[in-house]
Amino acid sequence: MSAQVGPKEDAIFGGDQSSLTKREALAVDLAERIAGDPHSVTSEFWQTMKEEFTDEELVELTFACSIFNWGNKFNITMQLDTDGTTYDSGMEYREVAK
Repeated sequence: MSAQVGPKEDAIFGGDQSSLTKREALAVDLAERIAGDPHSVTSEFWQTMKEEFTDEELVELTFACSIFNWGNKFNITMQLDTDGTTYDSGMEYREVAK
């Protein structure tokens, strides 16, 4: 893990985003909204995003968040596992009764 990335990951996954820049925190917020409920990307939130990012950056951020979210949902649906080289293998998927 790079010396620059590690502290950012710790801030994001640890829940204390105070060390992130405003742009970084907003990008994380966008990713969480897209993954959780895209309807939570309100007009008000979008206006805040437009104050910090260009239209081109917003397209890139939204695309990146969406494609990674799609990939996660695909992998979960297919119950795929890793090859064990970079990440541990033996993924366990919970089942939800309907």
